[in-house]
Amino acid sequence: MDEELVRRLKKFGMNEYEAKVYAALFGLRVASAREIHEFTQIPRGRVYETLNALMEKHFVLSAGGSPARYHVCDVSRTFDQIKKDTMASLNDLSEYLIELERDRPERLMQAFELRSPWAIDSQVHQMFRRVRSEMLIICDDEEFLKRYGSDLEKLDKRISLYVIVRTPELAEHLRIRCYLGGKDIEYGMFSPPIPDGRTLLRKIAIYADRQDSLSVVDENGSLEGVFLSNDFFSGYLYHCILNEIQPIR
Repeated sequence: MDEELVRRLKKFGMNEYEAKVYAALFGLRVASAREIHEFTQIPRGRVYETLNALMEKHFVLSAGGSPARYHVCDVSRTFDQIKKDTMASLNDLSEYLIELERDRPERLMQAFELRSPWAIDSQVHQMFRRVRSEMLIICDDEEFLKRYGSDLEKLDKRISLYVIVRTPELAEHLRIRCYLGGKDIEYGMFSPPIPDGRTLLRKIAIYADRQDSLSVVDENGSLEGVFLSNDFFSGYLYHCILNEIQPIR
């Protein structure tokens, strides 16, 4: 029996018997319950039980006859359908959770540190999904604009979006209107003063619906992020920043 196939099937979610019966049928091509029992040493009663479970999940078909013989379903069709069903279930669950999150009562401000590129990327995508009406992005990172350019173009069609870049050249990576800030934004947002001599550069700041914010900084070559939920000050900052920006022609 292909033990690697058994291992992968168990990792996929099958139990021990299901993985062994499926792997046995995959190798034998067609077999009776007795032959599967002899090949796998699984108790015969459990073989029937497992075959029924695999048929219910559309992994295995009975070819009929007496005794009945079994074979695996078309692999491509089976797993393509599983992918579709899984994605549909995940999307349904995600949308339900997002709605629950939106309907929660107001919470006190909470701060969460993001210490890996994966965590930062995940939070950016979640903010894009959750935003309802407006978003303000301050950016001094070319890779960010390239990575999320298509997402920003989609957002620009459904919400009020303001993307403020540090230089006009950065705006060339997007096909939407971008803005430049004044001296206060340059001093306060891109290069905030640090008293102990560390090198700290803000690469990205995102404000969503004037309540949530994400700030990503480069500290001595390492990216770190802070996400604030129910950020009390984001509305004030949002107002101040919008009064200072000018569109790039």
